[in-house]
Amino acid sequence: MGWAAARDRLHRRVTATFKDGLATYTGPNGEPPVSDISLIIDRNLMQNGPEGIFKSDAVGLSWRVVELCRATRGGVFTVGAERFTVEEAITDDGHMITAACMVTP
Repeated sequence: MGWAAARDRLHRRVTATFKDGLATYTGPNGEPPVSDISLIIDRNLMQNGPEGIFKSDAVGLSWRVVELCRATRGGVFTVGAERFTVEEAITDDGHMITAACMVTP
């Protein structure tokens, strides 16, 4: 097994182990929705600011790039009865993406 296959297997296993549910993503510009995205939800998101690291009101959502290649500001993830609006992408290493989102009523 090569490095890429081992990395992909690791990402599949991490997502399967820690996922908090399957989501549907709807883009802000009327793109067709993308369903069955395995999401890891981090409700205690820590972010860097001018005064150091702080706990924010944002919720971090992480997913595999092969399930959704990007999420843009204003896009909405729906997980069960919860909705999260994308504020900004925090990390994207080409394999996993984490976005800071706000809970939408």
